[in-house]
Formats: sequence, C-alpha cells, structure tokens
Amino acid sequence: MNASKLSLSARLTYRIMAVVLVMMAIIAGVVYVTVRDYMHEEAKGRYLNILLENHQELRRRLSNISVALNNNVHEIERDIDDPDKMFEHMERIVSENTSIACCDILFEPGYYPSKGRVFIPCARRDSADHIVVTRIDSTYNSFFYNDWFREQLQKDTCSWTKPYFESKMFAGNDEPRLLTTYVVPIHQRDGRPVALLAADMSLEKLRDRLMEDVKEINDQYEKGHRHQSYFVVVDMEGTLLLHPDKQRIMTNYDREIGWMMKANRGTCVTEVDGVRSRLYYRNIKHTNWVMVIVTPEDVILSNGLMLNIIILTVMVVGLVVIYLICRHQIKEIADPVAAQKAAIERELTIAHDIQMSMLPPATLDIPHSATTIHAMQTPARDVGGDFYNFFVRDNLLYFCIGDVSGKGVPAALVMSQACSAVQLLAEKETEPRHIVCHMNDMMTRHNDMSMFITFFMGILHLDTGVLNYCNAGHKAPYIIKEKGEVDILPVDRNLPVGAMPDWEFTSQQTVLEPGTTLFLYTDGLDEAENAQQQMFGKARIKEMLQSTAPYANTLTDRMAQAVADFVAGNEQSDDLTMLSVRYQ
Repeated sequence: MNASKLSLSARLTYRIMAVVLVMMAIIAGVVYVTVRDYMHEEAKGRYLNILLENHQELRRRLSNISVALNNNVHEIERDIDDPDKMFEHMERIVSENTSIACCDILFEPGYYPSKGRVFIPCARRDSADHIVVTRIDSTYNSFFYNDWFREQLQKDTCSWTKPYFESKMFAGNDEPRLLTTYVVPIHQRDGRPVALLAADMSLEKLRDRLMEDVKEINDQYEKGHRHQSYFVVVDMEGTLLLHPDKQRIMTNYDREIGWMMKANRGTCVTEVDGVRSRLYYRNIKHTNWVMVIVTPEDVILSNGLMLNIIILTVMVVGLVVIYLICRHQIKEIADPVAAQKAAIERELTIAHDIQMSMLPPATLDIPHSATTIHAMQTPARDVGGDFYNFFVRDNLLYFCIGDVSGKGVPAALVMSQACSAVQLLAEKETEPRHIVCHMNDMMTRHNDMSMFITFFMGILHLDTGVLNYCNAGHKAPYIIKEKGEVDILPVDRNLPVGAMPDWEFTSQQTVLEPGTTLFLYTDGLDEAENAQQQMFGKARIKEMLQSTAPYANTLTDRMAQAVADFVAGNEQSDDLTMLSVRYQ
C-alpha cells in the first residue's frame, strides 16, 4: 500500500512497531547467543566431568599393571636361572592384580635347553575368573616369535601395545576379548635382554563402563534425539580402539581427528560420520591414545533452541498485543490531529492561491511597445516571502522584486503588505527612492518581529530607455547586452527595507540600449544546493546568461531548468524568484 494513503495513526503505529520489532530482534539475538554459549559451557562441564572420571579409571588400571610388572622384574631376574619358578611369579602377578587378564614371559628361543626351544610360562584368567597356570607350547611359535618380539627385545624398553583382539587359539570357545599388553624386558645377569614379561589387560570391562556412563547421560539429557553422545578411544593415527559398535573397533576412524587432538586435553568441533559434533577429549599418558566423548551439536543446543522458540513465541504474541493497543490508542489521539493537520494544509493551500493571485501574471503585454517582461516564482513552502510586481502607467514600466527575511506564513504576511504598498505608492510616486522610503517608514513603524525586505525597485521610461532604480540591500541585477556581454548593474549600498527607520535611500539612473535585458533574482537561485551541499553560485548564473538567448521568457525558463538539473531533486531550502526585462 502507498505510504501516502495510510492514515496518521497507521503510520505512527507502523513506526512504533518497527522500532519495537528491531529491539525485539536485537534482544532475541542477544538471548540466542547467550543461551547458546551457556548451553555449550554447561555441556562442556558435564561431559568433561564424565570424561575425567573414566580417564582417571583407565589411567589407574594402566598404572596398576605397569607398576605390578616393574615391581616384579627384580624377583624374576633374581630367579632367572630357575625356569620352574617363573610359573609361580606369573600366578602371583595375576592373583594380586585383578586388572590383568593374562601374564606370561616370552624367553628367546632355546634360552633353557632343558625346556626345549620354546619356553613361555603363563597364568591367565578363564571365563569363570579362575587362574589357570600353563606353559604355552611350540604350537604358537609363529604367534609370539615374529618381528614384533625381536624389535621389542632390541628396544629394551617398557611400552603398551596397540589394542588387539585375542587370538582364537587362546580364547577357545569364548568370544575373543579386546586386549592391550604391557611389555617389560627381562635381563640375564650380564644385563642382556633375554625375555619379555607381558601382561594383558582386557578392554571389554572398560568399554562396558564407558557405555554405561554415557547411557546415563543419554537417558537424562538426550532422550528422543536421533543422534546421541558416545565414548570412543582413538589413537593419533585415527584408528578406533574403543567404540560402541564392536564392528568398528580397530578400523580407520579419521586421521585428521587424531591430529586435531594432539593437545593434552581440550574441545574441538568437526563432522563425525556426517554429523556436526563437539569432541571433548583427554590424552592418555604413556600411550598415543585419546579418550573422547563425541556429542552431536544439535543435542547440546536442543534445550537452548526450545527456550529460544518459547521466547520468540512470547515476543511475537507480545508484538501482536502491542500492535493492537498502539493502534487503538494512537487512533484516538492521531485522528483528531490528522484532521487538524488536513485542515491546516487546506488553509495553507488557500493561502498559497491567494498569495499567487496577489502577484501579476508571469508575462505582461505592453501596448505600443516591443519591450517584454517575464517572471516566475517557486516558494520553498506552501507560502513564501519572495515577491515581484510590474505594471505600466503613463508609459512608465514599474517593476520590482523583493525577498522577505524568513519563510512560511510570517514572511507571506509581510510580502502581502509589501505588494499592496508598492501598488498604492506607485499611483502617486515616479521616483523609486521615494517609494522605497515610504515602504521603510511603514515597516519600521510596526516591526515587532524585526523582519526586513531586500528590495529592488525600477522605473523604465519606455520611450527613451532611461531606467531609474533604487536597490535596498538586494542582489545586484545582471545586464545582458544585445551582443551577449554580461555585466552587473551598479547599485548603492542601501540597507534592506525595515532594517532601520529614517534611512535615506538613494536612487540611481542608467540608460538601456534597445536589445538590452535586465535579469533580477532572489537568493534562492544562487544559494540553491545539491545533495553534495554545493551551491549553484553566481558563476553558473553568469554562464547561463552568456549561453542563453536574451529573451525575457527564454531566460527565466532556461535558468529554472538549469537550477533544477543542478539540485537533482534535493529539497528546496529557500524561495526562488526570477524576473527578466528586455527593452526594445
């Protein structure tokens, strides 16, 4: 709908609603960001606490096993010459450490000639949690004595192996367990490493504990979501060591994710299995493993999103209520105001029409003379303070132009008085100075508002071209000679009409040659501004006068078009009046 056709109450309501809407949008944005950040922080605290508990539990188990083996190294090396005692050591180590699933010593082949080429004493827990002490025979040579054994023996260092599934040869009828092994070198008396003490830790119980802990979070905070949080353990190469889906264990996860989590602990955001997720992680000391909680971003923000939807709904309802209240209240106030404004606008239109009717027509036909005169006026408001007048009496052409200080209705009232005064005084005066002096007396007598008029009065003898004129603080007119030369008409420094009582105004005289044109204007012409606040200026006026045929109507029309092109639609700031007289 066209904005000009809307009522005042509707326009005010829409503007108020626009401000309220912007404020609500800003508030909604701030609330959204605040709630989002809060949800992230709250989730971070929750998941990091669970992560820390399980991280400490895993480290405790790893530490218990490493400490147990390192503490028994001295005793095993003390009894290195007695192979049968190795079985006792294995059984003791397993019985004292519930985290150890299996413990064995892998001696290099042929170390005990009396025991044959392969000697691997072993103690392990079976599915009923009973400790079984046995010797692993030569059937498993290829499993133990491969490149891994030789490299580990050469390194002569303690380390954890990468998790692996238990061989079916050892699992028997049970499902192979997920294990990781801690390895410690055993030395003979001269210090040469001859065996590896290995303890297996089952990761099945750890996996079950992790799944149980995260299930509590799923049930409490994530029920009903398509994607839920879960635990994984991944190494720096991106291999999954623990995962809720057993089929994915020991498969490639994402190498980039592994590299992203090289820091000791922290949080990162990435896409996991096609779901944008937030990863909370902690590195596990003495391994290249990282324990991670993977939490989908929509799970974290779901409660915040619901809160934002509720707030937005309340805001929309509030906006509708505010609109209805504003529309009703403003309508009661604005409609009378609008009616009053419309009445004032009608009165101003009538005043404009009356003011224009006080001015003569734009062109005057002068009997028995080729002299032409043309004027035009454009008020900055409905009514203005610029005026012009011209008429012929006794073969004398009376013409004037004036600019009342100020704008609007006060200036228009003074302008109407000035127009009437010029018409009355010209009936008995033929000297411009006398007309201006009488007008000054009239204005200064009752001038409580301290208003004044810049005024130019000219009387042209049509038969001789003699021009008598008086300038009262107005802009000097231009003279355009028949050959196109442009000059400024010399004027005395008189004060504006109404500026000071009893001021003695002076008259001047010049003779216009046939074909000469006078161009008079008010400051609305040279002070007209464009959007860049540049003024039209006297230089452009002179340039237009030089390039335009010096005919009265042509001159004012071309000048009006030039100033319109210059301001290019910029709002008019002052009344604009022009008057041209071409003497023939």
